[in-house]
Amino acid sequence: MALLWGTYPAAGLGTPAGLGEGLWRSAAPDSPQAERVLELPAPSFLVAHPTLPVLYAACELPASELVVLDVSRPAAPRILARLATGGADACHLLLAPSGDAIYVSHYSSGDVAVVRLGADGLPVDDAPAQLLGHAGSGPNAARQEGPHAHSAVLAPGGAHVLVIDLGTDELRRYRVLDGGLLEAAGIAATLPPGAGPRHAAVRGHLLYVSCELDNMLRTLRWDPESATAEVVAQVPSTLAAPRSAEPQDAHVALVPGHAGDMLLVSVRGPDVISVFDVAPEGELTYRGAFDAGHWPRYFAVLGDRLLVGEERGHRVRSFAMADVLGLPAENGIGDVVDLPYEAGDVPSPACVVDV
Repeated sequence: MALLWGTYPAAGLGTPAGLGEGLWRSAAPDSPQAERVLELPAPSFLVAHPTLPVLYAACELPASELVVLDVSRPAAPRILARLATGGADACHLLLAPSGDAIYVSHYSSGDVAVVRLGADGLPVDDAPAQLLGHAGSGPNAARQEGPHAHSAVLAPGGAHVLVIDLGTDELRRYRVLDGGLLEAAGIAATLPPGAGPRHAAVRGHLLYVSCELDNMLRTLRWDPESATAEVVAQVPSTLAAPRSAEPQDAHVALVPGHAGDMLLVSVRGPDVISVFDVAPEGELTYRGAFDAGHWPRYFAVLGDRLLVGEERGHRVRSFAMADVLGLPAENGIGDVVDLPYEAGDVPSPACVVDV
């Protein structure tokens, strides 16, 4: 196993791309020291093909690109194809389980591109087959002046793609077709005004949605008959106090624990990863939080390690999952635990995958 990190420009998100960022390689999850192996403009999200030595990178640019790479030699990745996605600031990729399409979410333009893929993992066209837009806004004038598609996830059952829109506080619904999506969108769920939904994790008929703007973690129950979801519970994403800035929720993921599932969510500002125990029926119980470095944007469980990128700390951290799973319940409200970790220098890490 080798790890590849996608990075923003060293000066950070929002600065001009093409100033040395790209793909950085770590040899193993427990050895996070890395070296740059390919220069690319702002590859902020990465997805690996499940069976082929192919990696997809979303280059987060005003005129965004999907870059397809051969990673059969992770120390020397090779560009196979580049495709303009038709939107602004691509920030997330979702690969269809069938492998015949990849869905590209664009933050600034708020739309989703559908790129059809062949059996070799390469785009079959020189442009997206679809570019699905949306209109709307939210009450936060600084962040919700229009739609902002921050990510996409398969709904429970797999018949729909849900686009998580930070700008409109909605989960947009598209029915999955062969190689594409049904263009007539519906609204699967509307969250409280100003919530700012960002990422989601799916467990059975439930979705756990991290909300960047109001720092709440919401549980939604999916109804397959109506293809809609309703909020059934919400909890603060962390009890830890802000340290570097006001809180902004980021990534969320489910992991198996010793006594059942656990949910992890990264919260920038407090700069922690919060840990929740998940009851068999899906209820969340806050266990505590641990220090995840300066601005933990994204994390991934790879093997027996938890990898966290410190976007503004310009480092990556590797924690033993045994330590994460054994995090004690907090003794006082807002406790932040220090867990042992290995560290490596990577400028503005945004995403990590194993290849």
